[in-house]
Amino acid sequence: MAVYADYAATAPLRPQARAAVLEAIDAGFGNPSSAHAAGRRARARLEAAREEVAAVLGVHPLEIVFTGGATEANNLALAGFAAASAAVNRIAGPATEHASILAPARVLAARGRVFVELPVDTTGRTDAAAVVAARPDLLSVALVNAETGVLQDVAALAAAARAGGAVVHVDAAQAPAFLAVAPATLGADLVTLSSSKVGGPAGAGALVVRRGTVLAALAHGGQQEQGRRAGTENVAAIAGFAAALAVAAAERERETLRLAALRTRLRAGIAAAWPGVRFTLAADVPAAPHIVNVTLPGVVGEDVVAALDLEGVAAATGSACAAGAAEPSHVLLAMGYTAGAARSSLRTSLGWASTSGDVDAIVAALARVHARMARSSEEAA
Repeated sequence: MAVYADYAATAPLRPQARAAVLEAIDAGFGNPSSAHAAGRRARARLEAAREEVAAVLGVHPLEIVFTGGATEANNLALAGFAAASAAVNRIAGPATEHASILAPARVLAARGRVFVELPVDTTGRTDAAAVVAARPDLLSVALVNAETGVLQDVAALAAAARAGGAVVHVDAAQAPAFLAVAPATLGADLVTLSSSKVGGPAGAGALVVRRGTVLAALAHGGQQEQGRRAGTENVAAIAGFAAALAVAAAERERETLRLAALRTRLRAGIAAAWPGVRFTLAADVPAAPHIVNVTLPGVVGEDVVAALDLEGVAAATGSACAAGAAEPSHVLLAMGYTAGAARSSLRTSLGWASTSGDVDAIVAALARVHARMARSSEEAA
């Protein structure tokens, strides 16, 4: 039986999300911008989803801008905010950020803005002093790192940024199933969410834009989403997203404890299955409970992922958006790893449907892969 251990890339669809998607499809909704009955039904379902998401986050429904996913939301946060204000000259974010933050920030830098990549320590965390030194107009930071699971002290970073007059964007895509992501809690003006990371359908997400935060649209040709995101909304996917987010929020406390126990079991199993393994984070480093990232000496991480796939285990080397890249993980490089060690990384990530049996199957498969690779290495020598 196949074991899925890549929740940090995309979580399997929750039953509640599937039901919401099918309900929306079966209702025969039209374009939510149309004035006829089918369009009005679509608009009503869209706004109901907006209210569901807003309720989870403790914000006004009109502060929710639905997008096609977290990558679009991150681009809209950075480029949209920069385009709306000529006074935005300095953008800052940790060097370990997701590509959907680093890439638009570098594009803005190429067009005349300044992008400061904040240094991180060996755990991948940055600190308030680095934010103060950067003097940003916009700080962008992920609450949970998608490769290692480390938690940034977003509240402290946001406070440091706000003291200098900056606007704060938090990429919370990896967090809602385990942490409260209300903008008021995070100290954020802009917050990114992803449907697929919480067990909703891919192709939906949201950017929370607090009242008073200026934001220019990146796509033009329609007044959808309060004029901030032109294009017909995917009502079915958004309905599924709202349903998944609501379930994740309701089960957050219990699920966090359950996954933390599974992570402890997985760490112990990996340590036994692969001698010499190095865990990217020590067990006491603040981290989300669903990700275990390791480096495996003497091998290439992508080779291990391929071998595990043949064993029926889906894992990854890091962010799915960087899969297949020739370069080693920029996250691990920023944390001080050598290029060789960074290429040897393996990420397993668990979620709402993961079980102790899955953990045991991952460990058993990894032990078999290690045995085969060790034999091959001996024969080659």
